[in-house]
Formats: sequence, C-alpha cells, structure tokens
Amino acid sequence: MHEDELWQVFHDNGTPIESKGASPEEFKANPDMIMRNAHVWFWKKSGSGVDILLQKRSLTKSMQPGKYHISAGGHVNVGETSLQTAMRETQEEMGIILDESKLHYVHAARIVERSPNDIKDVYLYQLKGDETFSYNDGEVDSVEWRTLENFKEITKDPENNNLVDMGYLYFDTLITSLEYISSEGQGI
Repeated sequence: MHEDELWQVFHDNGTPIESKGASPEEFKANPDMIMRNAHVWFWKKSGSGVDILLQKRSLTKSMQPGKYHISAGGHVNVGETSLQTAMRETQEEMGIILDESKLHYVHAARIVERSPNDIKDVYLYQLKGDETFSYNDGEVDSVEWRTLENFKEITKDPENNNLVDMGYLYFDTLITSLEYISSEGQGI
C-alpha cells in the first residue's frame, strides 16, 4: 500500500459508496466499514498437470508475514473496480502486465467468521511458465509453483503448511474452477 491510497468503502450489499474512501487505520477502528480485495491466482500447465503459484509474503508485512498466499492482489482503491485492482496489484507486486480479457472470474467471497468486513473477488490467470517476476513494491519475498495436488493438500491444513487460511469454501471453489478451466479445451 502506498501512503496516499485510500481504500474504497462499500455498502453491505457490495456496491461502492461513491467517492468514499478510508485509510487502513479507519477500517481497523470501524469494523462495520466494508472493504473489497482482488485476489489473482496464477496457474500453468506442466508435465505433472496443473501448477498454481503461491506468493510468500514479505517478512515486513504487518499481517501474515512470511506466509504463502495469493499470487498477487490487494485492496480496491477509491474509484477503482476490482478488475482494475487486479491489474494494478499484479503489476506492482509481480512486475507483470495482464491481459484483462484473460482473467477468469471465480467468485466473490465474504468469509464472515474470518473478516466480515472484507469482500474478496477471486480471479485465475494462466501463465506460460516462462515469465520473469520482479517484486517492485517490497510486499513479496518470493514465489513458488506448487502442483495442484500439493495445493489441495495444504489447503486442508493451512496453518500447519504456512498458508494464509482463506477457509474451505474459498479454497474449494478456487480449486473446482481451476480444474474446470484447465481441462481439455479451456484456457489459452
């Protein structure tokens, strides 16, 4: 996050409150304010089937430092759409410019027991596997490709696998979508 960024504030129904933004501190102070995030998960076809890219969060992050998480993502800023956030955050965190027409929308998740004031828009994006990443904003320590089978296993016990726990519904829907789009005739 950049110092001058304000996160968009949303109504409880998920629509933005026009021109209303707040700082992270304001969101912490008022847990009834709704925010939104865009999560991008990179995947590729490999000799073993399908691989998914995990980002290891920088040790300097205030939340979940050093844990594995989404390939790229972040909070929706004032006036941005979730799609625009996905594009911006991927470029900032990974140095990659996406073709927005190739983003596959998976679902919106509001995981009430974990963060009731946060709506997460989840996307999948297929890479070729030869891309070079550059960690431009210091939020990412490293990345690691995992087989889909390994990813399924670690999502069953995120805490003991150093993975940010997004909950069963989030992970199950992501995995089901990845299996669908990576099947014969889908993807690029």
